Amino acid sequence: MAICGNCGAEGARIRSRWREGKQLPDECPQCAPQSFEKFTAPSDKKIWMGYEAHPEEYIKAEDGGYDRKPEYRAEQEARLQAESEEERMEREKAEAHKRAHRRTSAMDMGEMLSAVNKARQIADAFVQTGL
Repeated sequence: MAICGNCGAEGARIRSRWREGKQLPDECPQCAPQSFEKFTAPSDKKIWMGYEAHPEEYIKAEDGGYDRKPEYRAEQEARLQAESEEERMEREKAEAHKRAHRRTSAMDMGEMLSAVNKARQIADAFVQTGL
C-alpha cells in the first residue's frame, strides 16, 4: 500500500503526477475522487439505478433503504412535468391551427338556428335514454 503525499491516506490507487520535470501533488480517490473512474470488474454488467448510480443524491433512510434528497426529487419531477420537444411542436402546431381558423365574428342567424337544432337533438337523445 502507498501513502498519498497530498492527504496522507493509505491505498493502492495513489497517482503521482509530473509536469515538465516538476512533481505535482499526489492524487488518490480520497482527495481527488473526480480524477478516478469507478472501478468495475469486467463481469459487472448490471444496470446501476437509484442510489447506486447517484449515491450523492440519496440519504440513508431509517428503514435501512435509501431516499432521494428533496431537491433531487424536485429536479426529477420538474423534468418529468416539462414538455418534450414533440409535445412542444404539437402544441405550437395546434396553436397555429387555432389562430388560423378561429372565429372572429359573432354567429349569424342561420348558424344560431343550426346550433339550437343540434342542441335540441342532443337533449332529445338524453330524454329518450333516461339520462
